[in-house]
Amino acid sequence: QIYTDWANHYLERAGHKRLVRDLQKDITDGVLLATIIEVVANEKIQDINPKPKSQSQMV
Repeated sequence: QIYTDWANHYLERAGHKRLVRDLQKDITDGVLLATIIEVVANEKIQDINPKPKSQSQMV
């Protein structure tokens, strides 16, 4: 729960509407994880597929 709260704190501060409910499930495709990293590091991650369909497209 601590990591979920931490991630949501940064996502909310950055104005993101998608928040973490279940950390293990929500970061499975890598998209939300990349968003969290971008917000915390204040840097854009290049070439993120926002809707990955296959395992190879997931981070």
